[in-house]
Parts: sequence; C-alpha cells; structure tokens
Amino acid sequence: MERPVAVAALLLGIGVSITPAVGGMGGGMGGGFGGCPGCSGSQSVGGSTGTGGMGSYAAPDNYGMALRALHHEDYDDAITYLKSAFTSRPQSADIMNYLGYSYRMLGDYPTALSWIEKALAQDPDHKKAHDDLGELDLARNDPVSAQGQLAELVRLCPDSCNERDALTKAIADYQAAHPAAPSAAAAPQTPAGAPAATPAGSR
Repeated sequence: MERPVAVAALLLGIGVSITPAVGGMGGGMGGGFGGCPGCSGSQSVGGSTGTGGMGSYAAPDNYGMALRALHHEDYDDAITYLKSAFTSRPQSADIMNYLGYSYRMLGDYPTALSWIEKALAQDPDHKKAHDDLGELDLARNDPVSAQGQLAELVRLCPDSCNERDALTKAIADYQAAHPAAPSAAAAPQTPAGAPAATPAGSR
C-alpha cells in the first residue's frame, strides 16, 4: 500500500507544479508572438488587446506594408498597398502624397503630380508634399516652381526642418548640374542696348 500512496503523492505534486506553468505559458507566448521591441505590458505589433496567446498577434495593415515596401524601394508594391489603404482612408494626405512619391520614383510624372496636388488640396500645409512637389518640379526641369515650394517650406519651417533641408539640397544639386538654370532669386535682366519694356496698358 505504500507504493500506491507514494505514486499518488508524486502525481499530486506534479499536478501542483503544472498549474502555474500553464498559467505562465499564455503570458510567454503572448510576449513571443505579439510583443515588440520597445512595447510595454500587453502592447503588441498589431495592437493586441493583451489577452495573451497567439491570437493576439495582428499582421501589419496595407499602410504598414506600403511603408515597408517604400523602405525597400519597391515602388510597384508600395502603390498596390497604398491604393488598398486609400480605399479605407480616402482623406489621408499622407497616402496621397506617398502615391505621388512612388509614381515619381517610377518616372510617371503626370500621375505623381496628380496625387501630390490631391494631398496639398487635402492639407495645404503638408510639408512632405511641398518637398516632394518641389523635387518633382526639378525632375520636370522646372527649378523656378521648385523654388516656390521651397518658399512654402520656409514659411512652414522658419527654423528649418527635414523637408526644407531636403529640398534646399535638391535645388542646390540641380543648379550645380545645370549652371544655366534660372533661380527664383535672380530677376530678369534687360540686355544692354535693348529698349525698355513698355508698361502694360500704355499701348
């Protein structure tokens, strides 16, 4: 009778030790599958409700996938994801501008212009859209219009910002590569000996 009693005691002991382990498994799996670097508590990549377990993980949405594609310079995929994201967020100036940026990087300037203009119509002070429109102007060999976008960024960022700095550099690089390119700061000069322009309305 001593052996059955010992076995029962052993099994009882195992049962006691298993119970907390099962409770800890949910937290451990929740941290492994749903956790993210820098997140605290039950926060997760997909916005977990903190229930623990594998079911709390959510895959990135279309916008997140688009940003990942942009990071890898995969503009075709970025456009696909951005258009899907746009169907659920049709008022997002960010999505519109990223579409414009992606099309610009693919060399489709008319479509790029259409999307960036939509972004600025939605948010006239969208700094990234002004930067991207200025760089699109440079790609279309229109440095004067690019200077106009830089003026907007000077207004929006009087103490400078990344977008202003980026467009300033892009214009400087363009002017270095095209020494004869006109500058917004340079006023038109009348050639020596040429007659002065007739004021409007005096004819």
